[in-house]
Amino acid sequence: MTPPAGAPSTGITTRPLATTAERLAAVRLYRAVFGLADDDPAFTPKLLCALQRTGGSALGAFDDDADGRLVGFTYGFVGLDAGVPYHYSQAAAVDPRAQGRGVGRRLKRAQAEQAARTGVAAMRWAYDPLQARNAHFNLDVLGATGRWFHRDYYGMPDRYGRSDRVVVEWPLTGGAPAAVPAPPADVPAWGEVVEHAGCAWLAVPADAGVLPQAGPQLRDRVADELERLLGGGRVLRSCRRADAHTALYCVTAPWVAAP
Repeated sequence: MTPPAGAPSTGITTRPLATTAERLAAVRLYRAVFGLADDDPAFTPKLLCALQRTGGSALGAFDDDADGRLVGFTYGFVGLDAGVPYHYSQAAAVDPRAQGRGVGRRLKRAQAEQAARTGVAAMRWAYDPLQARNAHFNLDVLGATGRWFHRDYYGMPDRYGRSDRVVVEWPLTGGAPAAVPAPPADVPAWGEVVEHAGCAWLAVPADAGVLPQAGPQLRDRVADELERLLGGGRVLRSCRRADAHTALYCVTAPWVAAP
């Protein structure tokens, strides 16, 4: 069973991009959301069309209450791991004016449904582990699992420093993951780990806006712990706010889905 599409959000339609104009609008939205220049060579409408014709995905979210304006976009392609295919979701972008309407969730689930129709059993994608809000969406809202950590994933810095990434896996079949235990009462400092209730709890800033002031030392501490924990066979199961300033990752042994 693929992840459920859920109840439709008011006025939002998700579907594959169908025309060159829609693909061009997706490129423009991506550049606007991520603050890129108009001539940034991230991708082109031709690339999106080629992906759609070869097992990849390029989907849009359209606002029915605004003359069908594109308000969200995601794209991906087929990856291989030891000969086993999966769908890799490269990026998603949501117009800030449409946030809070479930656009990101609908896009991911529509992408999962399309990926499942190609015969793959899982999706993967990467995110910055210091983006706690994004981590919460990936792990707690969607139910993906953080399985691998890569230091400087893209070989170049992003706007928050070195491009460290966690790669998550989202099975398209199977039952619900195990429940997450309650966090420790004493919240550790950013970049520190405490063991509690059978989990390792890794503290990160709850607000990514503090990252420029936190400096590279925080990114190094978090990277060292993720390399140790995920390299030792554990996985990221959750990332939730512990207080106004700190979010806590729950790092556990791999769970087995219920039949």
